[in-house]
Amino acid sequence: MMKTSPLWLRFVVVTYILLLVGVPLGFDYQRMFAHGWSGLVAAFGDPMMRSAMWLTVRVVVMTVPLNTVVGVGVALWIVRHPSWRSRLVDRIIDVPLAISPIIIGLMLELAYASNGWFGRPEAALGLHIIFSFPGIVLASVFVSLPLVSRQLIPLLRELGDHQEQTAASLGAGPVRIFLSITLRSLLWATAYGVSLTTARVLGEYGAVLIVSGNIAGLTQTLTLNIGSNFENYDAFHGFVGAGVLATTSIVILLVLGIARHRERKRHEHLA
Repeated sequence: MMKTSPLWLRFVVVTYILLLVGVPLGFDYQRMFAHGWSGLVAAFGDPMMRSAMWLTVRVVVMTVPLNTVVGVGVALWIVRHPSWRSRLVDRIIDVPLAISPIIIGLMLELAYASNGWFGRPEAALGLHIIFSFPGIVLASVFVSLPLVSRQLIPLLRELGDHQEQTAASLGAGPVRIFLSITLRSLLWATAYGVSLTTARVLGEYGAVLIVSGNIAGLTQTLTLNIGSNFENYDAFHGFVGAGVLATTSIVILLVLGIARHRERKRHEHLA
């Protein structure tokens, strides 16, 4: 029989979450709608904000699929093919979580700037990574690299490979096994990792600030645009941008939660 938590414990948890998340979020929305819908529409019409939002969307579209594919591949390699190489990768992949984003940005600038380690080869190929869109994508990939694989590795270890071996013994090929068994087992963990990656990329500031140059209208993402607005005493536009990012992340998590709840209910009904 499942025991319910004491009332005082639930009160403490709810109060803590409200103070930590709810109050700041409510304050942001209150300031976001301070000038009514007309002010909000005018803020969205600002060319710098629109440029920042479009750039952020492009970065997400490039970064999330790439880290999803890499995350799934790395997780499968680490769990299914244990060796000293996979164990080394398992340690290295956590580096972005242990290093400050500012330091990550400085590392990338030292490596890929025109006077960096790879600057001359880049120039010879006509490439410009730092202070451009590729640099922003590179920084976003770096900071969000472990989020998908870290959701999949524990699940893969728990599931094992018995179903895959059974399918192989019945004549199924590697592609069919991956699509019909492995990928289906990892669907919700992958979706959760994708949502975390999306939220991380949307909210990244430090690393992107270093590698982008923060050029308004060119390399300024929405988070950088928010910071610039506050620095220029334009708090209203800053709160609007923050509200957009917060709302996007909340919607992603809500959709994921609702879809997962319905899928669980469907399985319970079939059972």
